[in-house]
Amino acid sequence: MSEHKIYLHPVPVRIWHWIHALGIVLLVLTGIQLHFPGVIKLFCCFKTAVAVHNFCGFMVLADYILWLAFYVFTGKLIKIYVPTKKDITEGLPQQAAFYLYKYFKGEPPPFEPTPDAKFNSLQKIAYFFIMLVLVPIQIATGVMLYDIKQFKPIMDAFGGVQVIDAIHLILAYCFAAFLMVHVYLCTLGHTFWAHFKAMILGYEEAHH
Repeated sequence: MSEHKIYLHPVPVRIWHWIHALGIVLLVLTGIQLHFPGVIKLFCCFKTAVAVHNFCGFMVLADYILWLAFYVFTGKLIKIYVPTKKDITEGLPQQAAFYLYKYFKGEPPPFEPTPDAKFNSLQKIAYFFIMLVLVPIQIATGVMLYDIKQFKPIMDAFGGVQVIDAIHLILAYCFAAFLMVHVYLCTLGHTFWAHFKAMILGYEEAHH
């Protein structure tokens, strides 16, 4: 079996990824304490949890704008993140079958990444929905909850503060679940650490 390296993740993407990952993890942890203050205490006090949550929220907002700008101005947003009909009808079943049982039988993956197509069909569909639908909604609801008085007319148009808070909380659970699945799937490379190394060093090892 031959092996070569493919440069998949440029420096700006890697920097964005780890800042975004840190921000999301801290948002989930502080969010847990904010919603269950009498049960879970991960930070020294409620006030600190609020401050960290707000800071990380705006950090993720800035990071998201940089991410979007990078992919829009490089012309790769549609090519990399928008799934095609073939991704849905052919790629998705193949990749799901690989993750569910073919990987454990030692079969090769049905997709090999390239710099212009670095996500398999399942990743592309998931990342499209998360990055272009859920993250913007979560950011918008978070900004509104940060300044309820300022955004009250907008929140009232969508059912009030309780509705916006409920959407924000439900999406937070979705992101927490995604984090766990994402980390697990990252271990299913040709070695346990292969995908983690790729996001640190930029290079993915391809095997044929």
